[in-house]
Amino acid sequence: MFSSFTSSWLQAFLLAVLSSLAVVNALCLPCQVGFIQTPLSPKTPSSPPSRRGVHSPPITKPDASTRWTRGTAAVVTWSTSNMPQEVTNANGTILLGYLEEGSSNEHLDVAHPLAEGFNLHDGSCKIQVPVNIPARDNYIIVLIGDSGNQSPTFTIV
Repeated sequence: MFSSFTSSWLQAFLLAVLSSLAVVNALCLPCQVGFIQTPLSPKTPSSPPSRRGVHSPPITKPDASTRWTRGTAAVVTWSTSNMPQEVTNANGTILLGYLEEGSSNEHLDVAHPLAEGFNLHDGSCKIQVPVNIPARDNYIIVLIGDSGNQSPTFTIV
């Protein structure tokens, strides 16, 4: 049911993407290498290239005290404070996974996102808790968009 992609794969992918940006608010790649820029004539004043921010909003719900029931509606929330207006990717995806002691694998179900295509600026997204999953007290939610982040573990019964 859960994808064979590991958290190591996801972390390596996100690290590669973030490393290519160098630092938060770094120049985007096209600005760094001169693509998509109109050549300036000697009489045209230059303007500074635009900066884009990478933001990883902390998930506020579910938290460690959360208890969801399979087959019901639930809401995932995250902080929008300090979120730049122009984030690198404002389209979000919510994945369900779980943690096991002694393993770094997040067991993310990338084949069945709980939600996708919503705006990270919204701060919340309603989801449907899957029916055909085992009850666990070590589930996590991962919010992917501008950057990836993970909720504390919580329970689904």
